[in-house]
Amino acid sequence: YLKTEPHNRERGMKLRVILLVLSLLALFSAAIAGYQYYSSSKKAAFEAADKEASLQAETIRNHISSFLFENMKTVKILAGLKEIRATFSRRDEQTIAEANAILDHFNDALKTDVCYLIDQRGHTIASSNRNQPESFINENYAFRPYFQKAIQGLPTIYMALGVTSKKRGVYYSHPIYGPKGDTPSGVAVI
Repeated sequence: YLKTEPHNRERGMKLRVILLVLSLLALFSAAIAGYQYYSSSKKAAFEAADKEASLQAETIRNHISSFLFENMKTVKILAGLKEIRATFSRRDEQTIAEANAILDHFNDALKTDVCYLIDQRGHTIASSNRNQPESFINENYAFRPYFQKAIQGLPTIYMALGVTSKKRGVYYSHPIYGPKGDTPSGVAVI
């Protein structure tokens, strides 16, 4: 009995070491598997979120684009009104007053900041804000891209900080054609 006791102790010790090593290997394997599962789940979640964000951004872009181009129809209607076109062929008090009344109506109906008409040289000749301190009347906007493109016959949407108003805004401009309809005689801006 005395001779076998140290041998049993060694065997018991070896068995404990083996069980400890196997337990540590099982724990280590479970930890690695858990990390890999977490890592792949995290990657899949980020990819799904990225895909969803891209889809939402595309949808928002399409809505904004649609909104902007729908508003171009309004400035085209304004530029095509005979009373507005007449303002550029006979610039007298009555035609300017009629144009201002129409600009007031568009401004009120659309809840915009301002609607105005610019002549070929870039001077504002009629405006819905004519009675306000920051009136655009007689201001020259010939340098503005929305004017430059519209006077060349290209309806334009332009986002900028207002020179006179100091407000950020979206400027919709459309050429106004005279009686012959070949070259623009002015520009309507909302």
